[in-house]
Order: sequence, then C-alpha cells, then structure tokens
Amino acid sequence: MRESSPSLQPRFELMDKTLHLLIPGLLETGQFKPADSLPDIAAPALRWLLTRADAHPTPATTDETLFQLFNLPIPVAADLPVAAVTRLADGGELGSDWWLRADPVHLRPDWHGIFLADARVLAIEPAEAQALATAFNQTFAEDGLHLDALRPNRWYLRLTDHPGIRTHSLLSAIGRDINPLLPHGPSRNRWHPLLTEAQMLLHGHPVNRAREERNQPLINGLWLWGGGMAPIGAQSPAAGLYGNDPLLRGLARLANAAMASVPEHAGDWLDSADGESDSLVVLDTMRYDPADGDPSDWAEHVTELEYHWFRFCQRWLQTGKLAALHLYPGNGRVYTLTSAARWRFWRRIKPLSAFRTADRPHDP
Repeated sequence: MRESSPSLQPRFELMDKTLHLLIPGLLETGQFKPADSLPDIAAPALRWLLTRADAHPTPATTDETLFQLFNLPIPVAADLPVAAVTRLADGGELGSDWWLRADPVHLRPDWHGIFLADARVLAIEPAEAQALATAFNQTFAEDGLHLDALRPNRWYLRLTDHPGIRTHSLLSAIGRDINPLLPHGPSRNRWHPLLTEAQMLLHGHPVNRAREERNQPLINGLWLWGGGMAPIGAQSPAAGLYGNDPLLRGLARLANAAMASVPEHAGDWLDSADGESDSLVVLDTMRYDPADGDPSDWAEHVTELEYHWFRFCQRWLQTGKLAALHLYPGNGRVYTLTSAARWRFWRRIKPLSAFRTADRPHDP
C-alpha cells in the first residue's frame, strides 16, 4: 500500500490552465509480440480521457513532436538533428558544427544477427567513457572525426561536413538485429567499415579487458544517429517546461526558456505552475517499455501514471478546474480535451487496446 495519497482537490483555481502531457511509450506496441499481448488493465481515468478526447494526428515519434511543438521544421529526407540539440543539454556550446550521436552500446552476435543493448545495461563510469573517447580520437583524427563523451551514456561525434548518411534512432535499435538498421545513403560504404574498425578498437581496449574480468558487458560498439546542425528559431510552446529528457532541455536552451525537473505527480506540477497559463510536461517513465517488450513493466507504469497523473486530470476536467489537456501517448496522435468532455456521455469507454498503434519502426 502507498503511504499517502496526494489530494485530488486543486489548491488554487486552475480555470485558465492548459496542460500538454507527453508520455512516450504509453500507447506504442514496439517489441510487444503480438501487439495484443499487452494486458488491458483497468486504468479507468486514462480510458476516460482517451475516449472523451478529440484525436488528431501528430508526427510519428515523440522527438519529432517536440520539434513541432517548438516550431521547428521536421526534415523530410534527413535525420532529425537530435545530436546537436541534446549536446546543448549536456553542456555543449551552440555552434555551426555537424554532430552525430555516437552512443556507446553492447553488440551481441548470434545465429539470427547482431543484437544491440543500450547503455542502461552497461553502467559506464565517466573515466571509462573518457578513456575510450581518447583512444577513438587518436585513431580517427586523420579522418576528421572527434568524439566527445559528454555523458557516460551520451557521446557525440563532430564532423567536418555532412556525412552523407541517414540513420535510425537508438531507441528503434534496442533489442533488434542491427543489420537492417545500419546507416544508409550515398556514403554508407565509408561508414560501415569505419564502424567495424571502431568496434575492433573498443573491443580490444584495456577498459573492456577490465570489464570482462569483472564479468561486465563490453562497451564494444557505437550507435550513430540524429545527425545535423543545431536548428534556429525555436520558440517555447508553453510558459512552463518540465522534464528530464535531454532533447526537451536542449530545445529549451535553444528557445532561451527556463526548465524545471519533471514533477513526481500532478499535485507537484500544480504547485510549480502557479501563475502559468500553460505547461508542457514530458514524462519518461515508459519511454523504453516498447523497446524492452516486457508487458509487466508496461502495466506497472500505466498503473503508476494512473495514480499520479491521469486521475487528477480527469477530476480537474470534470470539475471545470482545468481548461484543456493535450495528451501525447506516442501513438502518432494527440488527444485533446476541454472541460466540455464531461458532457460526452454518449461515448462508450473503450479498452486501451483500441488506442494502441500497430507495430512500426520509430524511423523512416
């Protein structure tokens, strides 16, 4: 049992407040096989919100949705420039360089392909990241490449010009065979051998020999994705921005907007948002659930969000205390509700399975 329950009653008048709530992974199917293997848990408030809302299409991924909300263009035939933006959140300076995320990963070959595990399973120490980055830079300096390990789990590759490739996001590669997801484009024949050489360098480095002795998974690969230069013209979509997502924090820096940490529950947001007409909150609780493919984790996270967020939003809409809610659950839709939603009695409450997407890749 939970020790305490925050009150559902708002502590001040909310009449003019609008909440944009982004929850990547909430209604994606991802690696769940089959899609209907996800349990239809109760979640009455979430089902009420989805059923009573007006649904409209959004970009395919949460990252693209964030770019759209910050009034930035989404490239049609190029990567979304995630690397240059998240680098700002990790302490990098704004400039005109071309950046790729080059995130450290563990690659595991078997009879069916080469499968990727991300840095969550690696527990990389800062000293390990710096040692590997130094070895990379010494090896590839003549190729015009420089690797910055700004965070143990987020590394950045600086290029002299456009690399001539398109990439797939790290999230779309987790738990999958990487062979069909490798960089593609006019310069793929340059980058595939380079990545193989980098894997050999990392595999034989003293850092990984020490990890092997400690029975830790090896940091034996780099995943390139999110290439581009930092965009210009970002505009904050709300008076209040809340979240720990590095892309959100980087976009806020581009827009010269203040950021606050993600609230633990809706009551915390309520306290922080006093005086704000609208707020954007990004909750990362479920971001990796579709990639990891564990239905029990997904169900537990839905239950937590039901308790901490959805029931509050439902009550405040029903009582007219919240002017509008825009819910982005990661399925290519935004669900918009106003206080008028409480009068839509004719809409029969649907199970969560009615709102999930079919399995699709995260990237074009």
